[in-house]
Amino acid sequence: MSEPSRRSVRAQSRRPLLKSLRFWIPVGVLLALLLVGVGAGIAGKRVLDEAYQARDDLEQAIPLAKTARDQIAAGDSVGAQQTVARLSALTADARAHTDGRLWRFAESIPLAGPNLVAVRTVSAVVDDLATNAVAPLSALSLDSFSPSGGRIDTAAIADVSTTVDRAADAVDAASATIAGIDQSALIDQVSAGVAQLDGVLSDIQPLLATARSTLSLLPGLLGVDSPRNYLVLVQNNAESRGTGGNPAALVMIHVDNGALSISQQASSRDFVNGRPTPVTPLDPETVALYGDKVGRYMQDVTTTPQFTESARIMGAFWAESFGTPIDGTLSIDPVALSYLMAATGPVTLPDGDVLTSDNVVAQLLNQVYFRFSDPEDQDAYFAAAAGAVFGALTSTQNPRLLVDQVVRAVDEGRILYVPTNEAEAQEIAGSRLAGTLPDDNATATMVGSYVNDVTEGKLDFYLDTSLSVASDMCTVDAATAPHFTVTTTLTSTLQPDDVGGLAHYISPGRFFPKGDISTDLVVYGPVGASFASASLDGAAVGVTHVVHLGRPAVKINVLSEPATTHQVEVAFTGVAGADYGPIEAWHTPMVRSTPVSIDAPGCSPED
Repeated sequence: MSEPSRRSVRAQSRRPLLKSLRFWIPVGVLLALLLVGVGAGIAGKRVLDEAYQARDDLEQAIPLAKTARDQIAAGDSVGAQQTVARLSALTADARAHTDGRLWRFAESIPLAGPNLVAVRTVSAVVDDLATNAVAPLSALSLDSFSPSGGRIDTAAIADVSTTVDRAADAVDAASATIAGIDQSALIDQVSAGVAQLDGVLSDIQPLLATARSTLSLLPGLLGVDSPRNYLVLVQNNAESRGTGGNPAALVMIHVDNGALSISQQASSRDFVNGRPTPVTPLDPETVALYGDKVGRYMQDVTTTPQFTESARIMGAFWAESFGTPIDGTLSIDPVALSYLMAATGPVTLPDGDVLTSDNVVAQLLNQVYFRFSDPEDQDAYFAAAAGAVFGALTSTQNPRLLVDQVVRAVDEGRILYVPTNEAEAQEIAGSRLAGTLPDDNATATMVGSYVNDVTEGKLDFYLDTSLSVASDMCTVDAATAPHFTVTTTLTSTLQPDDVGGLAHYISPGRFFPKGDISTDLVVYGPVGASFASASLDGAAVGVTHVVHLGRPAVKINVLSEPATTHQVEVAFTGVAGADYGPIEAWHTPMVRSTPVSIDAPGCSPED
């Protein structure tokens, strides 16, 4: 075939390029890739924009949740609801930005997927919390707890309890959801947000758990199911005992479906004291340290720092003299009453006296003995004061401040409570309210210093104490036993020139010179420790040393003349290699506050 013919054949066999599959297949693939790339880029930008918006919303929302929590705890219902309104708007917006089909599709992309899932989960959790927990809680008010006409509305408290239960359930569910997020697959920014939310939930959970358990007890405590009787021991700090003072004034409070009333009042003179044998069998360790007087004189039942034992012994005295059933024993002192009166305001007694938070301590612990020399007149004054203060407490319109003052008194050991109901006792076990010394050192390494007056008078109104604790528990190695030193300082503020003018009931001068204060100081070391040494004003001193409540307990008598200061130092040796929690120093609540200092080198604030 000629050359032109061959070219003609080739030309005839060649199809136009634009109509050739050889062109369109690769070009089509390229166009498809370009379209997918552009689409993915557009979609990716949309997801990224949504993620940034959700992030901004959540970064504002989580701190607001903390703010709302604090406002709810402070009883600021109006402020909390305003905060919740802003919080809810942010969380709803964050949820909307992370809840579309495009977002769900992007969650399947490697690397980015787990982070997008986490952001969506956090957005949903925070929005659910705002709706199901924070918003309902913000609407609560402590006004539900305000008594009116001597009655607390138990139905209103039941409503509060239901709200707290649901909120606690919502927080628990949220915590479980957040715990299920695998943070190892997350970038730092997302992981930090998850951790922050987890921290907020961890802070809220114990608060709601406490509120939940407390509210679950209130119907029973308020006599919803059946009437209750609570025996109140008013401890007189002017004559110190281990948990406060001589409990010579007693009040029985009757509660029936929220209605509170004083049904009985008594004094130490209504019981058989100085009996030859204890009113009830006593713990041998208690007798070894304090003698059997704790069961022979009702004025001495609070000598031991273990208030559960004091309540049991006092219950036996009460049953013998009155027989009224006791559903719980409460301890309070006039200093605690002064705290509570900051919420109730002043009260006026039948004789015209006005008691205030500023003067009630001095009036009940000191001035009454100058005014009335007859114990019957003193008892009548105490009874009138108790009735007036009780009336104010059962009609207060400031429940938030009242709760704050109760917490303050409990923290100082000035309010203690022992229920006869075992389930109720378990709910408060381990708290300061329960009035029991810790039985191990795991949560806290507790040491104690307890004052018991043996003068026979009311001179501890003039006695100040301070307490310091030193330990090397955080610096010794596991093979070395740690040391604990407890130093108690006792100062008589009574001036020599004032001794002669003391009322007879304050300082009879029968066993000790007038104005002198004789104190049995009992110092407790950590659980499992052993007694090492003791000194009084730097000199070795004789002691009574026993094991009580699993602890070394050391009793030392100190005689304080007017305007003198004495220092008692007791050292204990711990157990090598044992775990010791943070050091706590407990002590007898005195008329004035007891400064406490702790020196434990090497210990962090959590230790």
